[in-house]
Amino acid sequence: MKLHTVASILRQEPLPVLIGEAAWRSVRAIRKWLFQLNGPGSCRVRFHPIGYFESQPGFASGHERESILAYADAVLLGKYPLMGYGCPCLGVAPDWHCDWVSGMRWPLETSEKMQLVRHDGSDVKAPWELSRLQFAPIVAKGWTLTGERKYRDSVKSLLTHWIANNPLGTGVNWTIAMEAALRGISICLTLELLWPFSEPEQSWLDQMTAALWQHLRFIEAHSEFSFHLRSNHYLSNITGLTTLSAYLRGPGMRRRLKKSARAVQREILLQTYTDGGNREASTGYHLLVAQMGLHSFAVQQRGGCARAPAFEARLRLMFAWIAAMADKTGKLPHLGDCDNGRVELLPDDIVQAMEPACRRHSLRTGSLYARATDLLKLPVAAGKPIEVLRESGLAVLGAGEASVVFAAMPNGLGGRGSHTHCDKLSVVFRLGPNEVFCDSGSRCYTRSAEQRNLDRSTKAHNTLVIDEMDQNTIPSDPRLLFQCGNEAAVSDIALTEGVEISVQASHAGYARFGVGHQRTVQLNERSLLLTDEVSGAGEHALDLRFVLGPEWRASSEMMNGETVRCEIAGPRRLTLVCEAESGLALRVQPAQISREYGAVIPVSCILIRTTASLPVSIRTRVEWE
Repeated sequence: MKLHTVASILRQEPLPVLIGEAAWRSVRAIRKWLFQLNGPGSCRVRFHPIGYFESQPGFASGHERESILAYADAVLLGKYPLMGYGCPCLGVAPDWHCDWVSGMRWPLETSEKMQLVRHDGSDVKAPWELSRLQFAPIVAKGWTLTGERKYRDSVKSLLTHWIANNPLGTGVNWTIAMEAALRGISICLTLELLWPFSEPEQSWLDQMTAALWQHLRFIEAHSEFSFHLRSNHYLSNITGLTTLSAYLRGPGMRRRLKKSARAVQREILLQTYTDGGNREASTGYHLLVAQMGLHSFAVQQRGGCARAPAFEARLRLMFAWIAAMADKTGKLPHLGDCDNGRVELLPDDIVQAMEPACRRHSLRTGSLYARATDLLKLPVAAGKPIEVLRESGLAVLGAGEASVVFAAMPNGLGGRGSHTHCDKLSVVFRLGPNEVFCDSGSRCYTRSAEQRNLDRSTKAHNTLVIDEMDQNTIPSDPRLLFQCGNEAAVSDIALTEGVEISVQASHAGYARFGVGHQRTVQLNERSLLLTDEVSGAGEHALDLRFVLGPEWRASSEMMNGETVRCEIAGPRRLTLVCEAESGLALRVQPAQISREYGAVIPVSCILIRTTASLPVSIRTRVEWE
């Protein structure tokens, strides 16, 4: 651990937490040492299916069947639909250690000593995503649906090739427990879909079972638990252990299953707010954590585990949160980081996998929500004109076919902000199925420090930028791509109900310059009104940005003056008018967004700039017919 990280922890954590963390790290160091010394030990377990897919009736329906077979056929040709990178042709025996985008690869050396982030244009998520093997259950479904031997033989060959080329503890794919956990789940689901196995296949099944045992023991020895900070990484560890323990039968496995199931139930409660929102300040990670919780719920149900009522109730709230935030087609807005993380690929993912990046959206929730409805017996979601998720720091206003998501989220994970963006008081404005004002999304993490920091900066969001500074301090050190300051403390969202409903919040991100920002949002069936009030003294540069969705284009009309105006054309025609007591300048400039990790879509951005003596009020009205 870096010295500056240690110092930060010492300042933030009480002594009992520090003592617990020190003790835990010592225990984990011993576990790792024993694992490296002895390996996973002899395999004394047998694989046995649990009927997981019995909780998913109808996956062979017409359109879904076509999508599964198209996806499986692409894999048989050596093409792998991966994130926003299309279907790279990596061959039927891919290089599991290569970032195919940059061409860079990681050496086959001891995993513990491997440098993951190298600042050379490579992204470790590329080999990790391929080695999660989440394509394998899709190919196995091809066998289940058609009985064609080519699917069965192909997926068996790919799994054999992965094991042969990724010796335990060696290479980039054995560096963290999260990757082993998600991969272990993929292998379990694949074997269940291929079940039963003939006598000649028993040796192959034994090889796969031994690999699953290796994964289980690796996760136990390399747990990403921490007393001072736990995230989706640790949750993935215990979700993977629950799944592996359910599928593997043998001495001690029932005890492991019950222990990991209880851990998942506790962790879901710890990693979410009481309004159901995930604590990482990211819609993408909320979706991933909700899928982890639901997957584990299904496994626990099939494994006969007792499930605490509080766990089930929180899962229901997580899906109520999704229903409140999603548009009428089931898409969540991109807020905070999003890297396409999944536990398994669902119909939404498979259907759009072969489509061009401009038509994909990584936060489609329809398939996951439908599965949750079956498993959790969710009530029919009833749209409300306004939803305020106070702990999450989010409000959703609806009027006719228009809706607005207003973000006043606290920095994720208790202020640490690993997946937080500087998006306080930003809005996502939707008209029908289209986002008029959208979030910029996440193009990359470690491939480019410059792009990563731009995507999480204030100027990438639909909010006010003061003196060209970020609301939270973003470190310039490229080694700190998952850290930021916690200056932008947010107020609670205030709701005013009357002739018109409005929500209001403020943040303290510019208090270090003696400046405050408060925004009020009002919506009705024909207009959206944003009022930005900037308090303080002295003269400051103020920039308002509105990033348009790819379906929309803006043309300037009145570009300068105390009132500026532009037309927004697309599926509908809209007019944007901005007013202030100081001179404004409006221009339309090119921008980029991402709705799939790694993909870039060109869009337009409306920039309204003024230099004003504070205090000042800026009113922006959008109208449509």
